[in-house]
Amino acid sequence: MDYWVDTNRIFPPGERDSFPLVHMTQKWEILKLILSEGFKPSYCRENITNDIETKSACFPMISFSNVTTDFAISYQKSYGTLGIVLNKKWGEKNDFNPVLYLERKSDLTNDIICNFKNIAGPSKEQLKNSLEGVANDFKDIMIRQHIKVFGHSKNYDGLLLRNNTLLAKKYPFGMEREWRKIIRKVNIPYFLVGEEMERKDEFNKLLKDIRIDYELENLKSIIVESDWQYKEVKEIICEKFKLEEFPENIEIKINGIRHVPDEG
Repeated sequence: MDYWVDTNRIFPPGERDSFPLVHMTQKWEILKLILSEGFKPSYCRENITNDIETKSACFPMISFSNVTTDFAISYQKSYGTLGIVLNKKWGEKNDFNPVLYLERKSDLTNDIICNFKNIAGPSKEQLKNSLEGVANDFKDIMIRQHIKVFGHSKNYDGLLLRNNTLLAKKYPFGMEREWRKIIRKVNIPYFLVGEEMERKDEFNKLLKDIRIDYELENLKSIIVESDWQYKEVKEIICEKFKLEEFPENIEIKINGIRHVPDEG
């Protein structure tokens, strides 16, 4: 069949709903607490490298992936097999931000790492004043912006560790489309470095009463592994929001990835 290409034709972007925000976890008890109380932040270690130099720090955060539920179940099982799915509007309202993914050899990555030498020297108290806006000269503004960019950045791929076990040498973190919230509160260190990172469990105690909760209108789906969990999450949601019946528009998805046939 003969044809010609109309190079003047312009197409609007395809319409689709935004991907939701998915949070996966390994433990049933943790999922129950999230459903009942909301999300509790914790200090997480983040590394940025250009394969020559590596910068590391711990930030008090909560993280989600901006992916489909099926993608999270299939490709993010190293994080856990249980989960909660919220709409993106909830993340926008609660100050979550997409992570900046860095190719380790890029000019941008090299600049971010090299610029750390320009903020070296100030005491922890001076850094705190810069981050909180108490001090506002040019260097303070640069320090504040640089540390915030670091806190919301990640190498596109890298080592995937779980419980000090190496699961992958070149895991594509960028495919996770992470959204992150870093807690900013008085008396909560914005970051930990050096020997403080080894004491992150101690610093996590400062976060024990902080929760970022959700509303019923934000809840899209819950991921469980069994029929009894299916029933229990219905009870938890009904009790939390004082409902007589579980909403039909909220999906409860049974994740069968760890199911083993009963041959008995």
